[in-house]
Amino acid sequence: MLRRRESLEPGDPSSYYGRRRLAQAAAANTTVAHGPLTPPMGRDVTASRSRSSRRRALAPGFLLAGVLAATVACADPFDHGLLWRLERPGVPPSYIFGTLHSADPRVTRLPATVVGAFASCRSFAMEIHLSDADEARFFEATQFEDGQRLEPLLGANDYARLREILGDQAPAEDILARTKPWAALLRIASPRVASAATTLDDELFATAMLRRMGMVGLELPDEQIVALDSIPIDSQIALLRHAIEHRPLLEARLESTIRAWLDRDLATIARINLASADGDPALERHQVLLTRRIVDDRSALMMYRLFLPLRAGGIFVAVGALHLHGAKGMLAQLKAQGYKLRRVY
Repeated sequence: MLRRRESLEPGDPSSYYGRRRLAQAAAANTTVAHGPLTPPMGRDVTASRSRSSRRRALAPGFLLAGVLAATVACADPFDHGLLWRLERPGVPPSYIFGTLHSADPRVTRLPATVVGAFASCRSFAMEIHLSDADEARFFEATQFEDGQRLEPLLGANDYARLREILGDQAPAEDILARTKPWAALLRIASPRVASAATTLDDELFATAMLRRMGMVGLELPDEQIVALDSIPIDSQIALLRHAIEHRPLLEARLESTIRAWLDRDLATIARINLASADGDPALERHQVLLTRRIVDDRSALMMYRLFLPLRAGGIFVAVGALHLHGAKGMLAQLKAQGYKLRRVY
């Protein structure tokens, strides 16, 4: 259950994919549809928690975007606040919550305000749900199928450093050798946490399942794969090299991002992201492409999927905090659609 400022119970030991961090979306044996999902009868939700470590490498709008993506920071009415109440005449209010895809206890312990808003809703929407079959499909999508190999693209020295960074979380050599650059980037952009730890998104999903809330998936697995594959290969390689060469700096920025999130400061999160280019114009170009694919384009898609559920009201939407901010963010789009937005937390 969702808890108020308490430690969360650990889940069961993770599987191979969990240990290797190759599948990080919400996991229950539930088929994704464009509308509400019915929870499987008799399903033990703790089983979905036991897969939580599989979810951490798949949601590119999370820490990959949160640590590496460049976002144009500008003053707007949505610079501050993680939880927003959405009002429209004639329907119950809905809420949109900007999460951080992290298992850090400071993130997963939610205040009573957020817990209360969640409890008041009858439906729950999050970025993506993956079944076990979807996870296997995603793993396949992380691998080159055309004979390309990562080491020649990256260079022998950077490839060796990548394996060193991954340490005991590195996959078998034949798997790593065929890994696409964006998939390798996902591996090293994710913080190391205990295999049984659950992210904030995991906790919200598990609680929604326990309460038998209507479930809305905002993305399909293939759509997320397409978003990642559409990043130009030269951008993938440039961003991966930068992450390898600046690993300590990226870890420090992750801590800064967590602190900004705890302060509910969306503008600062955006500024941290912008600073990740370190003033390198060439790298900034690659990061702009990354942001367009995994933040802006996905925000537009999620807004499309939310159109009808929001019309019914009473839905709690949880998406990565970066999707809320900016002129192309979901809050600005909701305002343009005529919703009255009020910051709650």
